[in-house]
Amino acid sequence: MQKMIYTDHSIVRSQQRGVKDEVVTFVCKYGDKVNTGNETKKYFVNKKRLNVIKFKEKDFIKKHDKSILSTAVVCNGHVVVTVMKINKKINWN
Repeated sequence: MQKMIYTDHSIVRSQQRGVKDEVVTFVCKYGDKVNTGNETKKYFVNKKRLNVIKFKEKDFIKKHDKSILSTAVVCNGHVVVTVMKINKKINWN
């Protein structure tokens, strides 16, 4: 996977929300994605997806599971546009 490039906005948002860079990279690498328009995609990891990948990254998931499940990342290619917290159940098809 290419190195992620962070916009100034995404750096500020990830700091405000307490999301570490490695969690952002993990969500972008393993997460499900939804098109949000204008070539941007929203990445997230739900419990079902986490169970599928738990054997690949067992130690990392054990350490960061709550943060992974509560983080969504909006990217344009390998540029991180923003980082958001998921605080309610969202049905992204």
